[in-house]
Amino acid sequence: MPREATITFNQVAAVADAIKAEGGRPNSRNVREQLGTGSMGTIHKLLQQWAGSQARQAEAALALPPALQRAILDYMAQELATTRASVEAELVEAQAEGATLAAENERQLAEIERQAEDLAALAAAKASAEGRLAQVEADLAGARAEIERERQAAEGARTDLAKALLRLEALPRIEAEADRLREELSTEQRGRQQAEQQAAVLAAELKAAERRAGELEKDKEAQAKSRQEAEKMTQARAAELADARVQVQACQARLEAVAREAEDAKKARQEAEKTAKAAGEEAAELRGRLAAGSTTKGVKQ
Repeated sequence: MPREATITFNQVAAVADAIKAEGGRPNSRNVREQLGTGSMGTIHKLLQQWAGSQARQAEAALALPPALQRAILDYMAQELATTRASVEAELVEAQAEGATLAAENERQLAEIERQAEDLAALAAAKASAEGRLAQVEADLAGARAEIERERQAAEGARTDLAKALLRLEALPRIEAEADRLREELSTEQRGRQQAEQQAAVLAAELKAAERRAGELEKDKEAQAKSRQEAEKMTQARAAELADARVQVQACQARLEAVAREAEDAKKARQEAEKTAKAAGEEAAELRGRLAAGSTTKGVKQ
């Protein structure tokens, strides 16, 4: 919407009349200097109106009574020629000034259009930069979240791997304990065999004692004494045999427990090996994902 003029025709006309009365030639520049305000375009337009009114006044001055017109015809003709020459000169100057103002207006209009295009380009660039910045921030947040998830997964894998390694480290100790228990079981088995042999010897001795008792029936006291001694020896040997059997049974139970522990240890070792293998594969996969994430981040940057 065009701005309203801050100056009027009467103001411009008064200043132009004053300049002309002082012997000067009014133009847009000296009229604006006298007014101290207004645009050059508005002053130029109003000054052209003033110049047109000056020409009409000069022509109206010729409409005098016939008697007076004849008396001053020569004088007015000369004065009219001077006025026309002055007005034409002012008109030429005004036209040149108008051309200058038009060129300046066109230059300013082109500059305004160029600035508007630059402003639009800057606004588009700003919007594009803001969009890219938002995308970069979103990508950065996603990358940070992915890195955090991969870090937690790697931490869990390291924990599982450490547990598996601890199990693997404990496996030789379990195997050594199983070997020791096997050795103890073997020793106890040998002891049981010896006890059984002793029991067999005692049984043979008992039979021999019984035979001797039969042979010594005549000698009751000697037989009774021998029998008592044989019974004592038999009871002692029986007690030893019972103890040996208890020890053998205890050794057998310990051997079975050791066998179960050895089997559990074997299964635990197999499970630990599977866990370690899975943890190694998972760690390798995580390293690959981390390397891929770093490469993707570098490409985005």
